[in-house]
Amino acid sequence: MRFYVIAVLFFAIIAQAGEPADAVLERLAKVEQFAFGPTGYAGVISRGEKDYRLILSRPSALADLERLYSVGNMQAKSYALLGIRRLNPRRFKELSSAIRDSKDEVITQSGCIVSHESFGVIVGRIEGGKYAGE
Repeated sequence: MRFYVIAVLFFAIIAQAGEPADAVLERLAKVEQFAFGPTGYAGVISRGEKDYRLILSRPSALADLERLYSVGNMQAKSYALLGIRRLNPRRFKELSSAIRDSKDEVITQSGCIVSHESFGVIVGRIEGGKYAGE
């Protein structure tokens, strides 16, 4: 019995020692649209924008955005670049110079309209300060 209790405690400690999951970052890494401002018929703020703002408010924001850029889909990469530009413009220039002409597709939403645009176009808009998230 004593061995059983010790084994259970041991495995519980090991499970807690692993890196905790970050639900917000994981959700934003798979976001369906890159959107700012009122969206849809109800004019609500998108889940992606809410998650972006949560990450931006953290002390670890820059590191979290770098991670998001490396693991996220194209919409997530767009949010990541927007935040990186705000927090570290020099790093944004480093990242954006390599992708400025990217034809990878980003799904965007503005109001009720969902569009498919090239990543290079989105990067140019971020660079020009076109999004409310700045």
